[in-house]
Amino acid sequence: MRSSLRRLSLGLVVVLALGLAACASQVTRRDSAAAAPVPVRALSSFTVTMSPSASLQLADNLKFDPAALQSMIQRALESKSLIAADGDFVLKVVIDDIRVRGTFSAVMFGFLAGDDHLNGTATLVGRDGKDLGSFGVNTSWALGGLAGGQDSARIGWLYEEFSKQLAEELAQRDRKSTRLNSSHSLQS
Repeated sequence: MRSSLRRLSLGLVVVLALGLAACASQVTRRDSAAAAPVPVRALSSFTVTMSPSASLQLADNLKFDPAALQSMIQRALESKSLIAADGDFVLKVVIDDIRVRGTFSAVMFGFLAGDDHLNGTATLVGRDGKDLGSFGVNTSWALGGLAGGQDSARIGWLYEEFSKQLAEELAQRDRKSTRLNSSHSLQS
């Protein structure tokens, strides 16, 4: 009895570890280390475009929908109150690299078939058109089996996580500037 419980526990730990290792996302700041990130109160607008290499990848990634990604980004930015008519910046998002595995490969081979990924660069542009800095957003999903075979789950997670990381980075910049400004206020 104890032996079977121990095996079940070990199996559960392995499954959880593989599940957690199957998905990843990160933001990479590309601004120089000396320059502080520009605080973002709100964006007046944003665009999503495909780089030339990503445009070529679309032929092999028919399940990828740029309009669905743009809609998810819109919702993520709105949820953080980062879009306003009187916003200070325009955000330009360029999708640099995409890959969506075929369903059969995802189910049968899982991470051995590589990962699904969505990578892009976000650039803040001031009202004067000046480039104020950029950062990269990278997301990947490598889970296989039944969970990895759900195309909508894989692609939906990539869209959602990319959008979430993008909005979090912009909101974090505003929180840092607010914290800095409030900690240096004069009191009489």
